[in-house]
Amino acid sequence: MPVPGHAPRIELSARHERWVLALAGVVFLSGLGWLVGHYLLATPDEFGVRSDPLGPWWLRLHGAAAMGFLVVLGTLLPVHVRRAWQFRLNRRSGATVLTLAGLLIASGYALYYVAGEDLRPALGVLHWVLGLAGLPVLALHVGLGRRAARERRFGRAHRRRGA
Repeated sequence: MPVPGHAPRIELSARHERWVLALAGVVFLSGLGWLVGHYLLATPDEFGVRSDPLGPWWLRLHGAAAMGFLVVLGTLLPVHVRRAWQFRLNRRSGATVLTLAGLLIASGYALYYVAGEDLRPALGVLHWVLGLAGLPVLALHVGLGRRAARERRFGRAHRRRGA
């Protein structure tokens, strides 16, 4: 239960934040690497289109980093997300990050395990559009959270001085 007049500690430790941002960055960059290879580096040949030879490796890295990100996302839920929600802090951007993560998880799972050849192209485009939005949305959430934390700290220090 929120304590009136008490500013909660919501911020992640520096190490925890590095894990979140590093894994999100690897997921983003590996997806981007696959996109560049698949759409910009593919070349026509006598059998149709020859895809980027690094494509499978980009997808392997992407999948491994996504699994790591799922673990780190799970570590955020019991404390960071729950406390921020309870104290009504950064709710809109946090809910956007969680919604986007959920959609990426669902669409990535569907691409790998569910989608047939008829659904795969549209689902793939949806997944990469959401994925391209992922890192900027996360960066916005982190920036808004840092700004709010500074404002809470400044407000407390300002009130203590009696001003």
